Amino acid sequence: MTVYENMLLLEERVKKASAYIDRLRAENDNLRREVKLIKSHNEDLQAYVDNYKDAEKIVAESIKTSLEHLNEVGLDNIDLSVPDLEIAEQFSSIGGDAVELPDLTDFDFDLDN
Repeated sequence: MTVYENMLLLEERVKKASAYIDRLRAENDNLRREVKLIKSHNEDLQAYVDNYKDAEKIVAESIKTSLEHLNEVGLDNIDLSVPDLEIAEQFSSIGGDAVELPDLTDFDFDLDN
């Protein structure tokens, strides 16, 4: 090979290397944007988890307080033979029969008050 051919070959390799570097830089920029989006998404998820944990603590405390109030009222001696309570028990029990609800389609709801 002549010096001129070697120079042309070197020039071609430099162009390919330059194009490859440009492509890698573009990929790097895309990856940086994706990492930024993922970090933002992770921060949003962490905030959601933190809020969920806080809400869970509030709900647990509310349930505890409600149970304490119910204990103070003394519902231990309630007669479950009352039909409404039997229906509620059937409705809330696992595998209970379906409860028929009244038809409220003709009921006039007063939404102004």
